[in-house]
Amino acid sequence: MTEEKEMLKEPEGGSQDKELGEVSLSEIEELNSLIEEQKRIIEEKEELISDYLNDLKRLKADFDNFRKRETLFRQDFVKKANRDLISKLLPILDDMERAIREAKAKNIDEAMVQGIELIYRKFLNTLEKEGVKPIETEGQKFDPKYHEAVATVCLPDYEDYEIVEEMRRGYLYQDEVLRPAQVRVNRISEDFIA
Repeated sequence: MTEEKEMLKEPEGGSQDKELGEVSLSEIEELNSLIEEQKRIIEEKEELISDYLNDLKRLKADFDNFRKRETLFRQDFVKKANRDLISKLLPILDDMERAIREAKAKNIDEAMVQGIELIYRKFLNTLEKEGVKPIETEGQKFDPKYHEAVATVCLPDYEDYEIVEEMRRGYLYQDEVLRPAQVRVNRISEDFIA
């Protein structure tokens, strides 16, 4: 009988193993729920990181665009400021050209004329370094983009709309017309052809 009692009796460690099994299952479920919670938190953080990264990329692109616009604005500002200053200097250049022509016509001291011409050439070279070039008129056809017709003449030796004489030199600044050249243009009239 003792043996039967012993068999009916649960082993001493059996109930503890069952409790351990139950405890382990509840702990595992708890750990699984913690893992799921941590995964959810990680996904939220990754979404937040992705949003911040996208915002940073947009901000960087905006800043690059701003820097490019600012650079273009500054270049344009300098170009306009130089254009205004050079426009104010052109009448002085015209006066120097007239002074040289008059000095040569009136046979003024050759050394004086050479000095004025030297200053004139330096002035022109400085303007050329800044992007100023004279507009070509000699042997050219009249182009209203570059020339301003102040008079017309009717000469048989020239073609129709050919520039006969430059009255005032015109200039380009960085390939834009700073001041058109004032010219006399040949116009062949219908009466002349007949």
